[in-house]
Amino acid sequence: MTPERSAAVLPSVPKRKKAVMCLMEKIRVLDKLRSGMSCSAVGREFNVNESTIRYIKKKEKEIRRSVREAAPESAKVTSIVREEAMEKMEKRLNLWIHEMTTDKKGVVDSIVVRLKAKEIYGHVTQGQKNVKPFSASAGWLARFKRRYGVSNVKLAGEASSADQEAAEEFKKYLLSVIQEKGYVEEQVFNADETGLFYKDVGKRTYITQMASKAPGFKSFQDYATLLLCANAKGDFKCKPLMVYRAPSSQALKGKSVNHMPVHWRWNKKAWMTSDWFHSCFIPEVEYYLQGRNLAFKILLILDNAPVHCCEELKNAHPNVEVLFMPPNTTSLIQPLDQGIIKAFKAHYTRELYSKAFEALKANKETTMMDYWKSVTIRNVIDYVGTAWDNIKQATINNCWKNVWPDCVENFEGFEGVTESIKNSVKNIMHIAWQISGEGFDDMREEDVEEILAEKAVEPTNEDLDEMAKQGVGVSDDEDVDESQPKSPGIVPLTAAKISEWNSALETIFSDMEECDPMLDRSLKFKRLASCAFAPYAEMLKDLRQKARQTGLTQFLEPVWGGKLPTPSTSGESQTSEVELTDVNLPPSSSSAE
Repeated sequence: MTPERSAAVLPSVPKRKKAVMCLMEKIRVLDKLRSGMSCSAVGREFNVNESTIRYIKKKEKEIRRSVREAAPESAKVTSIVREEAMEKMEKRLNLWIHEMTTDKKGVVDSIVVRLKAKEIYGHVTQGQKNVKPFSASAGWLARFKRRYGVSNVKLAGEASSADQEAAEEFKKYLLSVIQEKGYVEEQVFNADETGLFYKDVGKRTYITQMASKAPGFKSFQDYATLLLCANAKGDFKCKPLMVYRAPSSQALKGKSVNHMPVHWRWNKKAWMTSDWFHSCFIPEVEYYLQGRNLAFKILLILDNAPVHCCEELKNAHPNVEVLFMPPNTTSLIQPLDQGIIKAFKAHYTRELYSKAFEALKANKETTMMDYWKSVTIRNVIDYVGTAWDNIKQATINNCWKNVWPDCVENFEGFEGVTESIKNSVKNIMHIAWQISGEGFDDMREEDVEEILAEKAVEPTNEDLDEMAKQGVGVSDDEDVDESQPKSPGIVPLTAAKISEWNSALETIFSDMEECDPMLDRSLKFKRLASCAFAPYAEMLKDLRQKARQTGLTQFLEPVWGGKLPTPSTSGESQTSEVELTDVNLPPSSSSAE
């Protein structure tokens, strides 16, 4: 009988990790194959089996179709070829969510999103045979959110009870920063964007009713985005940034964009551009502070909307500190949302109505429809400038009371922001009654409030089809106008980078002292270089002080994770970066000579 042999213990060999390629990577593979490379060569370059490359080549038509129909966000994370109808539906749904949340910086309920998904799916599969059923399940929604990076869809009934708590924590932190850095009211600014439907005269008016029935009417036309900014003192308002959906207009022919009451920018969807900070804000505020004989140091408060380019604004300018408010707190503490934007829209609407009444009074044959059609973007720019100029210092200053109560002053004769807006609403109603016509002669207070409210007009399925066809997407690159100012990309200046520079300097100092026979020369260079490096050393100290404050990044990132602690007084650093070596600075410039 053959004796039993003990099984040899084989060494464990780690399994080869399965390579999963997203659709965009598969497109790169196909492009390599089209350039003439062999399947084996492409497989070696991408570190996958040759059989995988051959399978991708076999599915080229389906892969390219899937990428063409999908949005860039999905193609970067999806590895399988999905049905054309699903890709079309999800791309349009993503556009719809963006349209419904960007202006209001809010969220949409998950149940509403699932119902909208089924509606769009029915639209894109209309007339097709053998359509697969789509239930818009909770599991599908979770995968959709992951594919597109959607974060502004909340679960049904999801509570937002932490908003008030987060607002209070931010308020405490803001006051500590103001006190610690010594900011005064003139140096603290708030900026926020708002959508302006610049020909909106009220949905009950016959003008809107007739316009909506006209052929080719689009719900998102006659729209621009504005960025408004003012300081806590209320005595300085930056020139508004106006983002239009077209590069030029016949009404602006021959006009210099540098000499308007607004900073003019454009892109296809009237979304905010990112050059406002350097091209507009910094020059204006620096000039203002110089005129007040105040130090050029600024505290800029923003919400955490993506349009504000949170990452790019970190340490974007040595004299500007940027704080981002937690999500869902702007309605509670953001100054511009406490009445400034609403007051601006009230002044704009009153200007629009006043010009209409003047036109009707000057020519009895002119109708309100004639005037409404004649309003051009040039008129809108004029009305925007006039409305922003009419915002009083008292109104702006009073709107800071919820976040910085100590800066609010008592202005003689000022009735309050709410009362001031009510008076503007009454004026608009009075002008509408004089214009007369359906919707005008019986205009009510709630009709005017609807015009002034922050709102997003829901695009129709046909609108979404056109937007998808034009390649308009949340992450799509917009066409760039050559005449439009361009700002360089901002590389964040971090404590780690400054420490790296300091280490390099220390190495240079050491080598020079070792190799240079003239010791006084190398020491003189060390002193002068250390003096020149002093601003960076001060910045490194400030960055590390911020790093010691646990949870501080919650204000610098667009995701709010809970409470923000008060600034830490601990002397222990929580960073692992190398400390600056002590450097003997010269006592005076004369000693360095």
